[in-house]
Amino acid sequence: DGDLLLQGLGASPGIASGPAQTVGKLDQLDKVGEGDIIVTEMTTPDMVPAMKRASGIITNEGGMTSHAAIVARELGAPAIVGAGTATEQLEDGQLVTIDGEKGSVTEGTVEPDEQTDAVEAVRPENPVKPMTATEVKVNVSIPEAGERAAATGADGVGLLRMEHMILSTNKTPERYIADHGEDAYVEEIIDGVRGVADDFYPRPVRVRTLDAPTDEFRQMEGGESEPHEHNPMLGYRGIRRSLDRSELFKYELEAFRRLFEMGYDNVEVMFPLVNDAEDVIQARNLMEEAGVDPEVRSWGVMIETPAAALSIEEMAEAGIDFASFGTNDLTQYTLAVDRNNEHVADRFDELHPSVLQLIGDTIETCREYDVATSICGQAGSKPEMVRFLVNNGVSSISANIDAVRDVQHEVKRKEQKLLLDSIR
Repeated sequence: DGDLLLQGLGASPGIASGPAQTVGKLDQLDKVGEGDIIVTEMTTPDMVPAMKRASGIITNEGGMTSHAAIVARELGAPAIVGAGTATEQLEDGQLVTIDGEKGSVTEGTVEPDEQTDAVEAVRPENPVKPMTATEVKVNVSIPEAGERAAATGADGVGLLRMEHMILSTNKTPERYIADHGEDAYVEEIIDGVRGVADDFYPRPVRVRTLDAPTDEFRQMEGGESEPHEHNPMLGYRGIRRSLDRSELFKYELEAFRRLFEMGYDNVEVMFPLVNDAEDVIQARNLMEEAGVDPEVRSWGVMIETPAAALSIEEMAEAGIDFASFGTNDLTQYTLAVDRNNEHVADRFDELHPSVLQLIGDTIETCREYDVATSICGQAGSKPEMVRFLVNNGVSSISANIDAVRDVQHEVKRKEQKLLLDSIR
């Protein structure tokens, strides 16, 4: 019942109360204690340890697909993004309550029994896992969420992000290797992947190679050598960075080789932000040089640009086993809408006809080449997108941890309807 202080976008449902703690620099993270509310411009992977301690998260910037929104849902922490001037309006120690569904920040606190985390807020009414022909997988951003993700009953991990394993060290790959050695860097990756692979074995775990924009690297130790880019999302990231710095990329591939050698045959390799078959061929060649046999191991690509969707036939001929839609980027690149810009958040629409046509055409081509298709963007958790994908014959859908059960039931309903329609 407190006065409304701020209004933003509800990014992770639930209600949390606590003292606000404004974080402007990384060296201020230590002041965030158990049960505090983090208030910051925008969260980054190296802030995850503090986010785990917090009961809620508020950011000035960002949209529903921002780092804060994605990680908060995995942690089960209520979150509000795009709140504008939160860091200016809220004082350290000020008691506030956030509603991660309504996007509101109010003054004062509520009783403990009125507070809910993101898990409780979206707990499915029907706890029974339905059987579906379309696999329903789960997205995992941070390895620590693996056990909770596995408990959803998902058919595997459609996306495990590697960057959180590396950036959580607060050092760029170059600096980490310089300080600790090449083997330590490889082990850092192995430890992160192995934990999730253990949680899910023998269910598949699809690991995306490093895909962090330069502005995130620049905040790390060693980041002073990173280029300053006007729009990092369109810049030096994904497979283009990996191919350009193959001397570093080989350590990621070495981590995969060792994981396979250790018996983790449920691990799959996924390359981000490819544009065409040339990207795919170069990545495959480097994989072979590292001792990973592309004829034996499952590997594939992210479809995140219109160019990738339009080049899918050539990439299929290059030998990929799967193609996974990263709808967050595919939407922003197709519609020219910055997905982290709250000023154009209302124009970010994964269900836009142009985006759906790119997805539908890609699925059709992949079926001709016996290439599996999946979705691992946030849109995979939306009922409308689920129905579209099942109707078009997608192989699997990977959803947020808190949406897996709902997606399973939505898939089941759509598959039953398709079956009935075929009988009629």
